[in-house]
Amino acid sequence: MFALSVTPIYETAGAAKAAVASVRRTPVVVGVWLFLLLIFSTVTVFVRDAWALESFQIGIFVLLAAYLLAGIRREREGMAAGWAPWLVYLIPCWGVFQLWAHTTASTFETREAVLKWSALAGVFFLTQVVAGSRRQRRIFQSAFLCFATAMAVLCLAQLFTANGRVLWAFPTGYPFVFATFQYSNNYAQFVEVALPIALWRALCEGPRSWGYTLCGGVLYASVVGTGSRAGAALCTAELAAMLIIGLAKLRHPQTGLPSRSTAAMLVMVPALAAIFTLAVGWEHVWRRLEQKDPYLGRSYFLVAVANMAKQRPLTGYGLGTFPEVYQRYAVRDFSFYANHAHNDWAEFAADGGIPFLLLVLIPFAAAVPAAVRNPWGIGLIAVMLHACVDYPFPRPAVSGWMFAMLALLYMTRTMGVSSSAAKELRHLVR
Repeated sequence: MFALSVTPIYETAGAAKAAVASVRRTPVVVGVWLFLLLIFSTVTVFVRDAWALESFQIGIFVLLAAYLLAGIRREREGMAAGWAPWLVYLIPCWGVFQLWAHTTASTFETREAVLKWSALAGVFFLTQVVAGSRRQRRIFQSAFLCFATAMAVLCLAQLFTANGRVLWAFPTGYPFVFATFQYSNNYAQFVEVALPIALWRALCEGPRSWGYTLCGGVLYASVVGTGSRAGAALCTAELAAMLIIGLAKLRHPQTGLPSRSTAAMLVMVPALAAIFTLAVGWEHVWRRLEQKDPYLGRSYFLVAVANMAKQRPLTGYGLGTFPEVYQRYAVRDFSFYANHAHNDWAEFAADGGIPFLLLVLIPFAAAVPAAVRNPWGIGLIAVMLHACVDYPFPRPAVSGWMFAMLALLYMTRTMGVSSSAAKELRHLVR
């Protein structure tokens, strides 16, 4: 007789199930912490002390390190396909190169910029981790939309009553606050990312469209109430673009949109947005639109930044050094401190040269087709345009959500290509 060692099947099966459950829990845990960190960066955007920004950055680095070192997932990660997404990870490396080559005008500022861009690259990577399926991407979008709507309600509630105090308690030194933002354009950029999600779902969700319509109306009215000219114009463009896309989808026989609810929302979405806007008041933004020089002093900044870029087109003066170097090229004196060029793309060329501008621009430009195919992502296009007259990138409260949305678009495109390839393979096998 031979003694055979027998391994109970149920023990192996239990271990396999535990491993699978552990793998499935990973995106959930990472997603929750990532979302909380992005919320933290947004609700503390008014804090001037360094601890708020540094806490956000440390949190992203710790979460990223914990995910990479834990080794829970043994298989290959499902990351966005193509070479453009990988350029995101090279953005902070350009600052490291400037420090190594001693081409920066301020090592302190460039080191801070490297940390900021590294945290944003971490957000981009971690969002891909939690966006591996359509359901996961939808949950992330829904959570972001709920948070953005809550911020819009807070903005409207504080608009004429807060006297520059966040939550009516924390003074900012400014006459107005917009939810937790001190700057109306930064708040508008935050809403520009979220508004298309509400508008697209209002057209697609059938009986649940009314709730999304309310969210869209509140978000749109809050931007108009802030008086942001570029924000109001871009949100209006998003609304118009969504209505055009919805009408085209409605007439297309293969889109699957519910015809009755979509047709109703094509009327109700702009109507409700107009009603909320009238309730808030459009006079402030209208007065700003009537200004003779709507670009104000930004044209002088642009001339100075262009001269900076011409002097160092390949290396730039160092990431984050614009406030330090600008005074050498200023063409006009102002009574206020010029912290940014009010044109992020031009400032990138001045700080990092043309190579750095391309490192930032190409990943976002490459995602534009995906945003057009997935209308909930056209907010990224709006913020890219807004960056031509302002500065969304330096604020993680805005740019953090931008990089998260960028990752969602790349993952949607990648999974769409994978699904198409799988369908073709099944067809060939049959």
